[in-house]
Formats: sequence, C-alpha cells, structure tokens
Amino acid sequence: MPSQPTLFDVDDASRDAASAPSLLDAIAAGDGLVVGLTFAGEHLSELGVSDLGHVEFEDVTFEGCSFSGVYLHRASFTDVVMRACDLTGAGLRDSYWKGCRLEGCRAVGTDLTRSYLSGVRVEGGNFSFANLAESKLERVTFAEVNLAEASLSQLRLSRLGLTRCDLTRAELFNTRLRGVDLSGNEIAGIRVSSTFTELKGATISPEQAIDLVGLLGVTISDG
Repeated sequence: MPSQPTLFDVDDASRDAASAPSLLDAIAAGDGLVVGLTFAGEHLSELGVSDLGHVEFEDVTFEGCSFSGVYLHRASFTDVVMRACDLTGAGLRDSYWKGCRLEGCRAVGTDLTRSYLSGVRVEGGNFSFANLAESKLERVTFAEVNLAEASLSQLRLSRLGLTRCDLTRAELFNTRLRGVDLSGNEIAGIRVSSTFTELKGATISPEQAIDLVGLLGVTISDG
C-alpha cells in the first residue's frame, strides 16, 4: 500500500497567504515570475480572469485555488505544490512541470497537450477527459487518480508509475507502455491501435487479461 499523504492544515495556509500579495498582484509585481509564496482560496475565474499569459511559478504552494477555464500560455511550474485545486478546463498547452506535487486536484478536461512533466507526483484527484497527448513524462507517478477517458496518446514515457488509477476508456494510441506496470489499475475499454503495439512489454494481471481479450472481439465461454 502506498504511504498516505501528509495532512495539511488549511488554517496554516490561510495565515501564510494572508500576509502575501494576491496571485494577480504577485504576477504583476514579478513581471510573470512568482517565487516562494503561498496562495489559498484564490478563484481566478470568479474575478473574470480568462488569460494569465506566460507565467512562471517556482517554490510556490497553492491551496484550494481555482484556475478553472483560465488560459496559461506555456506556463512553468518548478517545485510547486497544489492541494485541492481546480484546473477544470484550464488551458495549459506546452506547459512545463518539474519537481511538482498535486494532491486531490480536479483537472477534468484540462488541456495539457505537448507538456513536459519531470519528477511529478499526482495523488488522488480527477483528471478524467484531460488531454496530455504528445506530452513527455519522465519519472511521473499517478496514485489513485481518475484518468477515465483521458487522452494519453503519443506520450513519450520514462519511468511512469501508476498505482490504483482508473484508466477506463483512456486513449493510448501510439504510446509505448513497455516497462509500465498496469496491474492494480482499471484498464477496461482502453483505446489502442489495432496492432496492440502500445501494450508490448507492459505488465498486467490475469484479471486484466480478460479486459484486453475484449479488445480482440473475443467472447470468453463460461463453460
């Protein structure tokens, strides 16, 4: 069993953020670069913000913040922590993530096409229908994450970890899963090419083999 994430005191985050500038003020003051700050409960969509332009965050913590529907052009996140944040429908194409941790975040339908993720850990949360197509993932771990119907096509992978994730009907066209352990994850209905080359070299459980047989159009007899 994976270790449980450390509980986070929201009141502590609120106190830290109370002495810090607002996110928008911090972005403006740093000309798009924000370093070493904590933000709690900021809801950009409620402020009418739709486009943050090019922003860079380093050693920043976001607690209960919402970027829902906001466009962040080539955003950069280095050593960033996001806890219980909402990225639903956010535009994060070509974004850069290094040494980040996302805990219990909602990213339904988030556009992360052609992004680069390195040393990133995602714990819990809902990334269903998210688009990570054509992204590069190095030493990335998803633990107990809903990735149902996510677009994971044409990924370039190096040391991807998946633990108790839901990959139901996820698209994996042209994503080489060699060396990826899929056992313990829900993979019913995953979408791969007709040659199944994406699955070559991946590890599955005997129970999952039944799900994959369905991709061949084969029916298993009870008797």
